[in-house]
Amino acid sequence: MNDRYDEMLSLVALTEEDWPLWRTLRLQALEDAPYAFGSTLEQWSGDNDREDRWRGRLRNSALTLVCLFDGEPAGMVATTPPTKIETELQSMWVSPRFRGRGVGDQLVNGVLQWATEYGLAQVRLGVRATNQPARELYERHGFIDTDERHDEPEGLCELSMVRILPK
Repeated sequence: MNDRYDEMLSLVALTEEDWPLWRTLRLQALEDAPYAFGSTLEQWSGDNDREDRWRGRLRNSALTLVCLFDGEPAGMVATTPPTKIETELQSMWVSPRFRGRGVGDQLVNGVLQWATEYGLAQVRLGVRATNQPARELYERHGFIDTDERHDEPEGLCELSMVRILPK
């Protein structure tokens, strides 16, 4: 982690009541980095932009974190409900204004700490093969490529990574 920014960073776990913040960040993420998500801005806006849907998304996530940089929302991450051994890290995004300041590291560390405390054996994720900055972030935190590939629409390829947790 970058010590220069450690004191400015904090994590907040969201609840259903925080749906307006989740909505704002998620829509920004889908607009900024459509290549990085399985969902599209179109699928979450217009008639699909409903409070009950945003609340449901938060309710169905085991953990949703927002990283604040000096009090300002700078990034987000969520996890799937855990199985007996693992959870999946998903919806990871850092605002362009805050990239390179430790926000991504803070978010990944938050998920890893939660999963370890929960007693899980591993954290899994999918990342687009072409998203080199994200892959480097995950590798820095001990995630390894499982060699599983999933073809996505428009010729994109998603690879699977896993981080084994300490017992």
